[in-house]
Amino acid sequence: MKDILKASAIMAGAGVLLYSARAVLVEKRSVGSKLAEDLIRIVNFDLEAVDEKMLARNFKENRKEHKIPEGIMRSEVEPFQKAGMKVYRMHPRRKRGNRRVLYLHGGGYIHQPSLFHWLFLDRMVQDTGLEFIVPIYPKTPEYSFESAYAKVAALYQDLLAEDADAPVLMGDSAGGGLAIGFSQWLAEEALPQPKALITISPWLDVTLEHPELERYAKLDPMLKPDNLKVIGRIWAGNQDPAYYKISPINGTLSGLPKLYIFVGDREICLPDARKFAGMLREAGADHEYYEYPMMNHVFPQYPIREGADARRRMKDILASLE
Repeated sequence: MKDILKASAIMAGAGVLLYSARAVLVEKRSVGSKLAEDLIRIVNFDLEAVDEKMLARNFKENRKEHKIPEGIMRSEVEPFQKAGMKVYRMHPRRKRGNRRVLYLHGGGYIHQPSLFHWLFLDRMVQDTGLEFIVPIYPKTPEYSFESAYAKVAALYQDLLAEDADAPVLMGDSAGGGLAIGFSQWLAEEALPQPKALITISPWLDVTLEHPELERYAKLDPMLKPDNLKVIGRIWAGNQDPAYYKISPINGTLSGLPKLYIFVGDREICLPDARKFAGMLREAGADHEYYEYPMMNHVFPQYPIREGADARRRMKDILASLE
């Protein structure tokens, strides 16, 4: 019996070593990132379709007051209301900079911030010493992009009135798309721009019509194009989904602040991110593009080596803006 148990332990250990060696030597990624991708794929194996039942549940959930899970934050957190929208002000016990960050969270325009969002934001607050402002902006299916723009604009104007230094605008996934579209709207209206734009895996085109999309849909363990297309149409309301406020890949490239884009090469946002970076380059727009090999959607939010590297880059970017 002991021999059987010993042999089993040796076989299990060999399996772990082979798994780790493949991740590091063949795929050239951290073991943690491989484990994270596998876990995401398992969790999303039977991801439900966006149907009437799912939309009704999200409608009900999004009407509840959002609350940060207890006991996870090291930062000081102060909730307040603006234009009927709950907003969280996050800051370290001892601020180390004056610049503020207005952060628009992702979630496909239909989900509230996840646990990973709050852990990521808490880490960024602690690492940068800066204040982060996080609005719980309106979501579909009850609201369209118009409500979100109106409420974010009211909050943004308040931040400008409070401080002569414009905030940095930052966002991930759908929030990254909203951040870019919002800055394009500011340019159109000749309103003050944020100090800079930092985006993580931005959702740039809700129509998801890029010809290379299907290739990356097979690699992406998290996002399903068919689901996102339905949500995108609802988010658009009565407007064309290609309208720049919904799909900022179609918006202006002039008059924007410096734009930073972080994206992985195993996610469906990659083809449009590459296309958008090329458009920025051709237009002579100030930007920096960071594409991480073997990484998944919003990977900087995860406790993996590559995520830590991206967070250090963001910290350095924010420090350079002080």
